[in-house]
Amino acid sequence: MFKISKSSDYGLLLIEYLFDKGDYVSLSEIIEKISLPKRFLARIASKLVSEQILESKEGKVGGYKLTKKIESISLFDYLKIFEDFKMTKCADDDYDCPWEENCRHKNFFSKKLSKNLINYLKSEKLLKIIKKNKND
Repeated sequence: MFKISKSSDYGLLLIEYLFDKGDYVSLSEIIEKISLPKRFLARIASKLVSEQILESKEGKVGGYKLTKKIESISLFDYLKIFEDFKMTKCADDDYDCPWEENCRHKNFFSKKLSKNLINYLKSEKLLKIIKKNKND
């Protein structure tokens, strides 16, 4: 089963909070309101800044806010910042599978299922999901 990491999950919480605010929000406010670990959230925010999903500003009225990229980024493009989409160990080129001679399921998991999941995630816009969750 595909399971997103804490980084992806916390990043979504951060993005959702910033979406609701609409302007620069300090990291300390975000941490206080959604109760996430400071250092971990700071690393996530930094990564999202480097991917141009967030913008940061220093100073008293600084903090983080969403960029225009949020309007066009797919859920797949967001998740691949934090996730590895290989469904099985054997999908790694450098993995030497001891059961390769007898394995019949590798192609299904590493090609068909993975491809279908990725295509679906590419079809979903991150902003649509954030807006949907807000209105649910």
